[in-house]
Amino acid sequence: MNSAPERFTEVVRADGTEREVRVLEGHIFVCKGCCCGNVDRDFPEVPLEDFKSQWKARGTRRRVHLTIPGCLGPCPLANVVLLILYGQSVWLHSINSTSRVTAIYDYVERVLVAGDYLPVNGLLSDHEFNRCVFDACAEGR
Repeated sequence: MNSAPERFTEVVRADGTEREVRVLEGHIFVCKGCCCGNVDRDFPEVPLEDFKSQWKARGTRRRVHLTIPGCLGPCPLANVVLLILYGQSVWLHSINSTSRVTAIYDYVERVLVAGDYLPVNGLLSDHEFNRCVFDACAEGR
């Protein structure tokens, strides 16, 4: 994937030290909390290695950060992924397979090429949901 020019911003820390910080185009959060991926509680495994390997292989590392936090909720929809791309949130549930991870990275790449939010389509369409008030307000995007 072609990379966009890197952008940085100067941030002054609480101790007064200035630091240069890369400005990202997005962030991928893959839930690995109390339910998501907890096979001992009869939830499907989260394909973490697929997320990590595709993040590195596709060259999105300097444009979209990958974080595997604790619980994102809602637990009844395990395995949850939150994408934040160009200021828009996209919530996905039931991300249990390599094909769904691949669909996520294909979507992220389309958004990066467009340089703006694009609606979710294809394999991911049935997995998108609204989680927050601001998500519901953005339905008419």
